[in-house]
Amino acid sequence: MDNKLMCPCGLTCCDCLFYKHELYETAQKLRELIKINDFDFFLNICSNKKNWQAMAEGINLKEGEAWEEVGQYFELFQEMPLFINILEAIIKIQCKNTCQETGGCSVAGRTHQCNIARCVKVKGYDGCWQCEHFKDCAHLNFVKNNYGYIIEENLTIAKEKGIEAVKSRGNRYYAWQREKKRRT
Repeated sequence: MDNKLMCPCGLTCCDCLFYKHELYETAQKLRELIKINDFDFFLNICSNKKNWQAMAEGINLKEGEAWEEVGQYFELFQEMPLFINILEAIIKIQCKNTCQETGGCSVAGRTHQCNIARCVKVKGYDGCWQCEHFKDCAHLNFVKNNYGYIIEENLTIAKEKGIEAVKSRGNRYYAWQREKKRRT
């Protein structure tokens, strides 16, 4: 693991959904394409019942087929303003810098120094793996609850073998992702 991607608490930025640049770049590109092409305006027009019914008639769909094949999809586009707002919110929550670079989590474009980062800084450590109490530390409860055993495992690996030995977990990083994989 690159040192800058290993958070003091054992999180790894490369696996964090707030840090996955491709997600945010794709959301931004989609928003730009929608706006450049006035696609939101076009879909809003199509969402009008008279318009999608006329389209269904124009492609020779019977009244019962109109809803099944056209209407049920086009009526959803009445929610385009909400969809655009959601895309913009996704873009804004991106973490653009690692905890190691800024001294705290940079979710939503602002750096927030958590209790863990403060503790590590006060003790003069690079991370919790240097502290003999990391297995029982209350500061880590939040991340342990959300990431499960990964936190303690990452910290143990960093302590015993060094940060470079910590590996990416990919899409099995969060506890809910691992649970989902077991269910399927």
